[in-house]
Amino acid sequence: MKLSLQDQEKPKALLITEEHSRKLPAIRITRIVLQNFKNVEYGEINFHSSKYSVKQKTEADILGLYGQNGSGKTAVIDALYILKQLLRGSKVQDLFSECIAKGKDFAKLTFLFELKYADGQVRKAQYEFCLAPEPLTEDTEYRMDTASDFAAMPRSRFRVRVFDEVLSMSGPFHDNDQRMNPVIDTTGKEIPFGPKSRHKYLIGVDKESREREFRLEVNKRLARDRSQSFIFMQDTLKTLKDCGNYSEYLQVILELNYFGSHYLFVVNTRSSGLIRLNLALLLHTPRGSFPIQTDGPHPMSQDVYEDVSAYIPKVSSVISRLIPGLSIALKTLGEPVMKDGSTGQLVEAIAIRNGTELPLRDESDGIRRIISMLSLLTAAYNDPSFTLAIDEFDAGIFEYIWGELLEIFAESGKGQLIFTAHNLRPLEVLNKKFLYFTSTDPKDRYVQLKSIARTNNMRNVYFRQIENGNEEKVYNETRRKDIKDALQNAKE
Repeated sequence: MKLSLQDQEKPKALLITEEHSRKLPAIRITRIVLQNFKNVEYGEINFHSSKYSVKQKTEADILGLYGQNGSGKTAVIDALYILKQLLRGSKVQDLFSECIAKGKDFAKLTFLFELKYADGQVRKAQYEFCLAPEPLTEDTEYRMDTASDFAAMPRSRFRVRVFDEVLSMSGPFHDNDQRMNPVIDTTGKEIPFGPKSRHKYLIGVDKESREREFRLEVNKRLARDRSQSFIFMQDTLKTLKDCGNYSEYLQVILELNYFGSHYLFVVNTRSSGLIRLNLALLLHTPRGSFPIQTDGPHPMSQDVYEDVSAYIPKVSSVISRLIPGLSIALKTLGEPVMKDGSTGQLVEAIAIRNGTELPLRDESDGIRRIISMLSLLTAAYNDPSFTLAIDEFDAGIFEYIWGELLEIFAESGKGQLIFTAHNLRPLEVLNKKFLYFTSTDPKDRYVQLKSIARTNNMRNVYFRQIENGNEEKVYNETRRKDIKDALQNAKE
């Protein structure tokens, strides 16, 4: 049975294999809504791509987010990290239980996606869910997550409960028909999910459908206990695929799962800490991401070594153009026996300055950060499906180099780049449509400045907005005399 969103016969949907991964749509995040998340009572961001890229060729989409410390910038990056974990079917780390706004029972996050197919068809998908803290009982086993960017985090007294998931879809549409209809809705009492009219497409109507309903209901309870998404957990995907209907509903679910696993990358301050502590460097290649130890020699399996050693010269060629006289390489030190009994490679990442080799760990934080970011930026620059979100993108990077990278990305990149920053250089090189600012109103946390002429320097406009205020209040006023008095009083 071949089913579609319009109840019309369509070709069998893609099951995500290596062959099919090359036929996937270009996926973009086009809208984010945060409610009661950290210090954001309500915040909404509509991306440039939602207004332009559907009508034109898929091209670079940038979101630069600016504002005071603690004003809600990192909340967007954390929300994207949670989204990635849920889409890929992973556990949301316990520490995110602290992201629910004080005095609120739960937070709600909403993400809208556009999926653009090679034949020109476009559909939309919206994924929304709620998060709530749930106390860990005494008999709960504390398990540190295996993800490297959270390995050193302190234990939390709460875990995250993910609930009220709703996945809605539209299209494909050609005549501005963008109506969104729920496909899987867990907010009601229907078992295992509503609306019932979608069950025949996802669960089937054969004699095994009751057994699938039971398995899915068990999955819902497991997802709650494991801080996972019920919709995207692997057991659910397997059950839906076992149904054999292969509807377009399932196709989109699998495509979003693949996007979260392979094309959505989030670099938060915790993962950046590995670079600052000189522990590891995350290198992204077309075949996957690999952390490379920088505090000493690093053993690699032979296949990983071949991928990384083939990709490093490409990243090095970009580095040498940004920073003349600098290149990077992998130096082979030996052939250790790996845990599976195979022979691997013991390597050390090195920097080469004007012909002189030195361990990469001896380079500055800024250089190591640029190297790590460039491998990800290269992927986002070349792939329209790749979404890269970076918190404090400007940390330790010379502002002119950073401005050059952003300007080049805006002019000819293909993917999506989301970043927070304090350095104002991008305000001089990016179009105003790429820029959002945090406001002082927690009920309308993210704003774009209005009445900006094409010739205006956004950096100067932003400073005037801070100093004089206007319709959008983007800065809580500070008084220099109060700061001066406080500094003087601190010595007493």
